[in-house]
Amino acid sequence: MNKPPSSCLDPFEEGAITVAAAVEQILEASSRPQRFEKLALRECLGRCLYEDVISPLAVPAHNNSAMDGYALNSHGLDGAGAKQFRVVGDAYAGKPYSGSIAQGECVRIMTGAVMPAQTDSVLIQEQVNLIDGQTIETSAAIRPQQNVRFAGEDIQAGAAVLARGAVIKPADLGIIASLGISECKVYRKPRVSFFSTGDELKSIGEPLGAGDIYDSNRYSLFGLLSASGVDIIDMGVVRDDPDSLREALQVAAASSDVVLTSGGVSVGEADYIKDILQQIGDMALWKILMKPGRPLTFGNIDQA
Repeated sequence: MNKPPSSCLDPFEEGAITVAAAVEQILEASSRPQRFEKLALRECLGRCLYEDVISPLAVPAHNNSAMDGYALNSHGLDGAGAKQFRVVGDAYAGKPYSGSIAQGECVRIMTGAVMPAQTDSVLIQEQVNLIDGQTIETSAAIRPQQNVRFAGEDIQAGAAVLARGAVIKPADLGIIASLGISECKVYRKPRVSFFSTGDELKSIGEPLGAGDIYDSNRYSLFGLLSASGVDIIDMGVVRDDPDSLREALQVAAASSDVVLTSGGVSVGEADYIKDILQQIGDMALWKILMKPGRPLTFGNIDQA
């Protein structure tokens, strides 16, 4: 009895694997490029860290005021009732007060300014009445360490701020900049070469002959790769010639981490890719449980 002709409606043949299993197998066989490059901080956005970012300093570097107000020594000032202080100077962010402060004295201080020596508390300006240009009065409670940010409160010197493998986000740029770090080691982007195969393929702008079609898959691959943040090498269209295809695969494998091809892996007489891959590399899988797109070949040529 003659066997009926095969059809795309036929059940999947034995040996084909699921899409999920194919994805898992491909990911297991793939490895992250171990080479790195050192980039200026602005160029690191969206890149993957090759090593931990270690803080060389404490953030903040000094005890400083969290509010605009008056820095003073809180010792013995926990009682009720109005209190007066003589203003002996000013402290600004970047311009600390360097004099001494006695009990009953204070320094006008701005947010971010270094806490003067002998002070441990900041009285916010909204709780103060100005008696004259040199004296303030308050009935507010005065507690040690109020409205004070301490050295290393955000980041301790020597602490790992970002871990190896982290993808650098916009906020991370600010964190790294706050440490005075101008460059980071990041993994080199994966380099992907891709090309289409087929004598019937024409580039956009060329006239179509009988049986010709425009090469569209390569544009879809270009879009997907561009959105993935990899370095891409577009090798164009390679004709259905075994020698040309072998050379293209070898050139791509020598210069890339990943090689993507479109076409040429089914069972037609002009489908050469699968056989060439088996000749110059290793084939790990062929055919997946998906229609259309059942013929999908994955393997390796050297390290690609």
